[in-house]
Amino acid sequence: MKQLLSVFLILYAIHSSKAQENEEALSNIKDQMELIDGYIEFDTFYLDPEEFLDKMADHGAELNGFYEHERLKKIVRKVGTRKADVLTTFYFWNDQLIYVNYKQRPYLMTTTASGQKIPDYSRSFTKYEAKHYFDNGEEIKKEEIGYAMDEMVLEEDFLAYANRMKALLDNKFYNRDTYDALQGKWLFVQNTEDYIIFEGTIRFNFYEGKFANRLKTRIDEGVLECFFPMDDRIYRYKILDLNSNILTLVDLFSKEEFVYAKVE
Repeated sequence: MKQLLSVFLILYAIHSSKAQENEEALSNIKDQMELIDGYIEFDTFYLDPEEFLDKMADHGAELNGFYEHERLKKIVRKVGTRKADVLTTFYFWNDQLIYVNYKQRPYLMTTTASGQKIPDYSRSFTKYEAKHYFDNGEEIKKEEIGYAMDEMVLEEDFLAYANRMKALLDNKFYNRDTYDALQGKWLFVQNTEDYIIFEGTIRFNFYEGKFANRLKTRIDEGVLECFFPMDDRIYRYKILDLNSNILTLVDLFSKEEFVYAKVE
């Protein structure tokens, strides 16, 4: 009996200690969120839908990252589905996810002149909201308000998604000068019917004047990495030269050199 009581007291002490740690962590998170919301001089960077979606949204999508003192503090993502806007806000502190606010906002209905009821995509209301608090990579609290829409799959792995979006934004933010210089159309000097176009972090390839494919890109220490969405293959090119007129890339696998001239 005494042994059983001792085990119970130990488990109770562990549980109480963990609960106290979580309360302290929640208090810190709320203080950090208040500081982030108080910043007034954010550097705002965005991703085009093609940069962060694998398929296009029914009614538009946008994702903005907010940087303060060269570090990402907040991501705001909006995706327009067939029946609702999904609005998700991510907060970061010291490069770690601390809070996620997730909302499902169904579109309000409007009546046309003929009496037909259709969705008004400019007006919506919050039907469901979930608040997720994270500490050291673990979710320590979740609050839900309202009821989720039956036809929508609830997002669950916010931590992995937030880190993936952060990586995309950080890549664009910290290599912003290189990406700015890459934007536009570049003719392959050995065959001017072939050219590439950079829009944001997307590379479009054209062969003999016809569209061939598009690749997502990232830059790692002067190396341009190009890859297809949902594909493990990565094409790596050393950026040998990049200015307002000339782009020279070296394929790190074949060692072949490609020279492009800027045309627009």
